[in-house]
Amino acid sequence: MKTILSILLGISLLVSCSTSTRQEAGRTPDALQQRPSLEARTVLHVDPHRSLITILVHRGGMLARLGHDHVIASHDVQGFVVVQTGYAELTIPLELLTVDEPVLREQAGLEEEVPQESVEGTRHNMQAKVLQVDQFPTVQIQIFRPDHTGSALRVSISMHGVTHMKEAQADIQSRSEGEVVVTGSMTLNQSDFGIVPFSVLGGSLQVQDAVEVHYSIVAALP
Repeated sequence: MKTILSILLGISLLVSCSTSTRQEAGRTPDALQQRPSLEARTVLHVDPHRSLITILVHRGGMLARLGHDHVIASHDVQGFVVVQTGYAELTIPLELLTVDEPVLREQAGLEEEVPQESVEGTRHNMQAKVLQVDQFPTVQIQIFRPDHTGSALRVSISMHGVTHMKEAQADIQSRSEGEVVVTGSMTLNQSDFGIVPFSVLGGSLQVQDAVEVHYSIVAALP
């Protein structure tokens, strides 16, 4: 039951938005065709070794005690940031997502250990049956900083054939002339992709639609 409960846990990675469009498999999302010119700009590259995205997924229902909360993580974010305009592009390879790393569970306040067999089963089901990584291998994200200096962002996220737009807030710090650190969190919904959160027994045991996304992105000169 614990493994089944986790099938849908990573489906809404960074995709809670007010509008959406359906994209054909293998097609470049229209939003990515609106990239501003990068000529004569300072371009910082995302450092995947110092960047991290985590998704905290909660159990729900009257029988929630029979399941687990879970932490999904990406240590492999790729992309770049344009300093002058605040524009950024990120790519997240879904086949490299991890499930319930002990350190990340502890940091999230989830002390109960998940059996390794359940972790592997959850990851397999998530990759093959839910995310369908063979057909949709990445999440593509565009970030626009309208006033170039504030914390308000406009985010276009393309995943599993759907593109969403979202307004977001982030803490953006320049540690040096050649490095930027962006941190923040947001609450997202599985149903934004048309996914019905898993439930059994009339909803007495279920995966909550909303998930928590936390991110820390470090970009620096190559």
